[in-house]
Amino acid sequence: MPSAARRHRALIDSLTASGALGDRRLAAAFRAVPRHFFVPLHGAATASGSPLDADRAPERWLDAAYADEPIVVQVDDGDPRRPEGVPTSSCSAPGIVARMLEAARLQDGHRVLEVGTGTGWNAALLAARLGDDRVVSVEIDPEVLEGARAALVRAGRTPRTVRDDGESGYPEGAPYDRVIATCAATRVPRAWIRQTVKGGLVVLPWTAMEGAGVLARLTVHGDGSASGPFLGGLGFMPLLSQRPPPAAAPPPEAEPDETRLLHGPDPVAPLTRFPSAFGVTAAVRRWRMGLRAVPGGAGRQLWLVSSDGESWARVVPSGTAWRVEQAGPRSLWDEVEDAREEWRALGGPAPERYGLTVAADGGHRVWLDTPDGPGWDQE
Repeated sequence: MPSAARRHRALIDSLTASGALGDRRLAAAFRAVPRHFFVPLHGAATASGSPLDADRAPERWLDAAYADEPIVVQVDDGDPRRPEGVPTSSCSAPGIVARMLEAARLQDGHRVLEVGTGTGWNAALLAARLGDDRVVSVEIDPEVLEGARAALVRAGRTPRTVRDDGESGYPEGAPYDRVIATCAATRVPRAWIRQTVKGGLVVLPWTAMEGAGVLARLTVHGDGSASGPFLGGLGFMPLLSQRPPPAAAPPPEAEPDETRLLHGPDPVAPLTRFPSAFGVTAAVRRWRMGLRAVPGGAGRQLWLVSSDGESWARVVPSGTAWRVEQAGPRSLWDEVEDAREEWRALGGPAPERYGLTVAADGGHRVWLDTPDGPGWDQE
């Protein structure tokens, strides 16, 4: 398919020119594995929801396959915890895939466990870089895994693929030099660390709260702990076992225990900008937030709710001010304000200045600049 080959070459040229692909051996793997083999001919969609069909609109399908954008390949995997219409599997954007694989610092001879086979493209890239016998990929969804296996055959790659819950890793193939997760985790599974050699790396999207994710690269230590920096923001679908239940906004008729007015700058905006939102979410435990239209009025209100549903807060436009309402045993808005002020006092650090330590007993601590710097225990 000459049109596909031309697009493929242009994509990899763009990734190398931008610096996203700096590792020569990794770039060669990208050139050896066409992405369109891993995009379903029918039933996929762009990130904006536009359907893709290789028979009805082949050029458009190829354009999407070689764009630096994600492609949704599954919606609604049957999990009752997820609202209908939510994507549950995708072929990640090539630039993001390159970024994660570059972060893994792959070397000849490495053995890799991939958690989340998805479409199989990432597993194929790993196999092309390291050798098929050096890669194990685990996928929990049987339908997704079946599609990945068929795509791997089309691409001529034969990494080991296993249907299993990736949270448990894959002890039969351990130890690994690298564990790479293509799903987000709030709690780094102990199995991933135990199954990685001392000095090996666990690379994963980590999130304190759904929607505020970062790329983490953790080095495994001899005492069973792991630590390392965050390498900037990115978003991935959560590990199945760690999917949070849908967060319900407090009903409009809910009566607050406390009401007060705020004057000055928009207090909601910092929670809609990633750098400041990340600093807050790392410091405030067990909560969710969202935005919704103001009932019967203009503008939008911010709502917050604790993970146990016992506490909530609303921040609602009120003329030139903002009305804060909160109820329950926790004063959630006060906690958010305190965290935001702490972030400002620290100089407004970007997410790249933070990192994570997972202790041998499983405790998680987010830190600033160094593991011994200011930190926030996670629960």
